[in-house]
Parts: sequence; C-alpha cells; structure tokens
Amino acid sequence: MHQRNSNVNMTATFVPPPRSNSVQQNDTIHARLVAFCSTSAGSLSTNEIEHRYVPRPFIESDFLFESCLVVFKIITLFLQYILIYKSEKWIGPFSTPTDSFIHWNHIDRYVVIILIIFCLSLQEKLFLLQAIINVVVLIYSFWYYSWKYVLLFTYPLFCALLINQDNNPKSNYHHHQYQVSISSDNLPGHWCSDNACHLRSETDCLHIEFQLRIRHILFSSFLATYYICIVPVAFCNTYYIRLDLILLLQYGVILFISLIMIYTSHYLPLELLTVFHRNGKHLGSWHCLMTNNNTVMIQPWDEKNQIAYQPNSIVKHKQHIYRSSNSCASVAEPGNVYHTRFSVLFSRPYFFPLVLCSLQIILLIIQIFFVFIDQRWFVLLTQMMLFIFNTYTIYHTIRDIYLLYLVYR
Repeated sequence: MHQRNSNVNMTATFVPPPRSNSVQQNDTIHARLVAFCSTSAGSLSTNEIEHRYVPRPFIESDFLFESCLVVFKIITLFLQYILIYKSEKWIGPFSTPTDSFIHWNHIDRYVVIILIIFCLSLQEKLFLLQAIINVVVLIYSFWYYSWKYVLLFTYPLFCALLINQDNNPKSNYHHHQYQVSISSDNLPGHWCSDNACHLRSETDCLHIEFQLRIRHILFSSFLATYYICIVPVAFCNTYYIRLDLILLLQYGVILFISLIMIYTSHYLPLELLTVFHRNGKHLGSWHCLMTNNNTVMIQPWDEKNQIAYQPNSIVKHKQHIYRSSNSCASVAEPGNVYHTRFSVLFSRPYFFPLVLCSLQIILLIIQIFFVFIDQRWFVLLTQMMLFIFNTYTIYHTIRDIYLLYLVYR
C-alpha cells in the first residue's frame, strides 16, 4: 500500500533515497540549504498540497537501540535495589570499614539473575528465550517461595494476551491486509495520489501503524517497569528491610515515563512523523452543522468518489450535515473519529513533536524538584542517572523541532 507511485502524473511526489546508517543528514548547514531551496525554488505539490523535503536525521538500528536499552534497564534495576536495600551506616559517625552502602546479605541473588536475564530477553526476537526463562522462574518461585509469587511472573503474560486483542472489526480487516512491523529500520512511505479512495485507505493503514506503535511503546514500558520496580519489592523481606514506599513509587513513575519517552524517540522518528504529516494534510476536516429543513437538496457523501471535496463543501452523511474546511480540500470521511484524530495530530508538522518536547521538559523539571526537596545520597544518585538519560531523549526531540523550523519557517 505504501509503495511509491510510478505513474508519470505522480512525479511531484518526492522519493527519498534508501536509508543509510553511514550518512547522517542532520547537519545544520545541509538543513539550511534544504530550507532555502524549498523556499526559493518552490515546494513539491500534488493537487495543491505542498510537501517540502525534510532531512532525515540519523536513527539507531533496532539492534543497537535494544542493546543500549538493555544496559539502561540493568542500571535502573541496580538503582531500584539501592532504594530498597540502602544502608546509611557507612556514612554515619559509628561506621566501620566493613559497612557497605547496601545490605547485600538480604538480597536474593537468584532473583537478581532472573531479572537481569528478563532484561536481556524482553526483545520480541527472543521469544523462545522468554518462554524458557518464564518456565524456570515459575518453578523457582513455587519451590522456594509460594504459589503467590508465581502470579508475579504470569501477570505480564496475561496482560500481553489482552493487549493483543483488538475488538474493532475494521481495524482487524485492515490489519490482515497490511502487516505492520514495529521497527525503525523499515518505515512506510507516503503515496501522494489524486485519488481520494487511495488516500483514505493509506490513512487507515497509517492509523494502524501509529496505533500499534503506541501500543508497543506503552506495553514495553509497562513490562520493563514491572520487572524493574515491582518484582524486586515483592521479593523483599520486610521483616529486615524497611521500605520507603513514597520514594519507590516516585522512582517507578519517573522510570515509566522515561521509558515511554525513550521508546517514542526511536519508534516514532522524524521520518515517520513526516509521512504522517503528509498524509494528514490531504485529509482535511469536516465540521458538523445543525440539521435544517433543506436536507433533501444536500448531496450525500459518496465513499466511491475519487475526487477530493472542495473547501466549504456541504454533504450529508449518516443523518448529519457536514461542511468541509475552508482552507483545503477534504478526502476524509465525515464523522470518522479516526480520520479526525489523525488530522488533528499530524496536519501540522510541529504539533506532535512539541507535545513530546513539552512532556520531556515537564519530566526534567519534576526530577529537579525531587532532587531539591530530598538530597539524600540514594535519591541524588537515582534521579541524576535518570536525568542524564532523559536529556538524551530531549536532545533528539529538540533536534527534530529545529529541523522542522528550518524547513517550514
């Protein structure tokens, strides 16, 4: 569906070169040249819709991203154990050389090994390793603890089954026709066509792409947070260890939001957002009007119509009256919630990146606030480590916004 049209009439559509990891197009001088050329020489357009060329910054491969993410998960798991089994005797006036910053003797080392292996096997490509580790964990939990701890590791499996269920028949129909691969190595493209039916079909496929990527981001973040934050607390012996639940909850929420931002920066890159934006500009919008007595004379909306409706067109669809936008033609289905949401999110190139940047800035401000109100050594250590990783993700978002500014200013 997302292959480029080879027709002569579609020569206005820009065909980007294949992705190359060795060529980084995020150079500022190159972006300024692109912005100057797109402004002076004119923009690429089809059916009065302009598509400016947006440089594609470097994106890590899925393997490199997952490898770096494994290191991040292991570090955050270590920080979680510090918050649980912390010791302040080594910095007090009665400290001895044998005192340590953590109560090592109360940690179940087998659980730590299992959680580290879980961090290594959370990739989708290692599904067989996940199954083997789950069997080993279930046996260990039941043998050394009780059957209640078995539920800790079976709960994510049931959540995965529920997440993969989709009760929308239209979404299932398009999902069978268009197989989505949650990867940044192979991204869909935009087919800039004059056919309204083709554009609506492309919107449905891109909506499925966006929905599945958001679902993958949220569930992967929840799964990692579950194994890093909740499982170590469940296996902690509260008879010897006093838990600071407020501090642990604070760390878990910050980690969950940080993982969402890290996954989003990789699985929703600028190139994919540009494809969404180009399709969203074709959609247009419809506004529902009050029903009047002259509805018989109004033309009904035709799904098989291959020509986009002109601005300020009035149609009747499902017993409602709609008026198209006065700024551009509309190919979206009136009253379709998915088309409306997609147009609102991606019709403007800055909207979605600015929302992400705002959330990341708010997250950094909250972390700085937590550091100022609680300056204990383990709070400083955990928050500053997460702060460093979050600054890396906000760098990616600000870079994308700056490139969009150079192109669309």
